[in-house]
Amino acid sequence: MLDRFRLNYRLAVEPDGRVTTCAGRAPAGFVAAVADIVRLHAIERGTIECKGRGRAARLRFAGGFPERGRQAIRNVWKPPVGPGPGGGRRAAG
Repeated sequence: MLDRFRLNYRLAVEPDGRVTTCAGRAPAGFVAAVADIVRLHAIERGTIECKGRGRAARLRFAGGFPERGRQAIRNVWKPPVGPGPGGGRRAAG
């Protein structure tokens, strides 16, 4: 029930334009894409948090991200997938 508040990872944009992972483990491809977007839109500071699990995962932005930068980051983000099916005797066939 409270999984929607669980922090998966947090990225921070440093004043020099670097993107660093502050908490959790963000996918390397996503971090590289965020770095490209930050450079393209000249974003100087802010944080991105991925909260929730599976289909309930959401991105949260803070620190004055411009709306165009937010949408560009949402476009390259792939939500984390939850665990696969439980299996059991029915799935064994």
